[in-house]
Amino acid sequence: MAHDWLFARRLAAGRIETDSGRRHSTLDLDASLGYVEEVYRDYCGYAGVEGFSGTVGELGPGDNFGVALLALHGGAREVHAIDRYYSRRDPEQQHAIYRALAQRHDLGDRFRDGYDEDSIRGLSYHAGEPAEVFFRQSGIRFDAILSRAVMEHLYDPLGALDDMLEALEPAGVMVHRIDLRDHGMFEGRHPLTFLRVPEPLYRRMTRNSGRPNRVLFADYRRWLEKSGAEGSLRVSHLVGDEQELEPCALERVERRALAAAVDRVRDQRPRFASRFEAENDEELAVSGLVLIVRKD
Repeated sequence: MAHDWLFARRLAAGRIETDSGRRHSTLDLDASLGYVEEVYRDYCGYAGVEGFSGTVGELGPGDNFGVALLALHGGAREVHAIDRYYSRRDPEQQHAIYRALAQRHDLGDRFRDGYDEDSIRGLSYHAGEPAEVFFRQSGIRFDAILSRAVMEHLYDPLGALDDMLEALEPAGVMVHRIDLRDHGMFEGRHPLTFLRVPEPLYRRMTRNSGRPNRVLFADYRRWLEKSGAEGSLRVSHLVGDEQELEPCALERVERRALAAAVDRVRDQRPRFASRFEAENDEELAVSGLVLIVRKD
């Protein structure tokens, strides 16, 4: 709670720098290129397209705009990168990544001058603008909205999804890969320990710092059903299992793996906060998902 209060003070003072989102700081050049290409390839695969067109929104780009570069190269007219915070980065490292990406994918014409992030043609960076506010107020219409490991950090992801859906053009698509784990808040304890904290207290621990919001599989399912949009939820992780699944519908998850995750849920269920008492065991056993939404 004290840490979250300090984060609120920093945000109020305009200090949006953070070490969160520094995905590339621990990677060598080849690993960085592979990660960027994997993320973009996943987005295209989930959306069922070879490339994105029109206006693309990328939530939480972190310390690198490589995915935006590949989207622009693949047919997007412009990309808006939206982030509540500013992830600290090493300019020399980023310069090397952009140069290598440009050489590998023939992206030289995507830079105005050199290989710095502020010279990428077609990219607009909206640092310090929460998704919960940006999509409601920007007036920008999007053909695609994408995120990876971001939605779990929003303080109102379902409200933000309402605004994103409203901002989508007809035939637009959203792809959100969402990590429902506790992100190390209670490291060394049962993976569902964070569901034991009462809701009012948990909000005071997480609202400003971007810690996991505890919006879970069932919440996204209910949002999708209420939205009236065409879409699907695919399971990518199960509670207590570090192995990543090939994303699929809950009913298609391998039964033995799901049963083991359900056992882990039932082990902790008596201690859960009241908000989770009525939730289905199998849905609580999901610790990662991909949300895909299409607008008619």
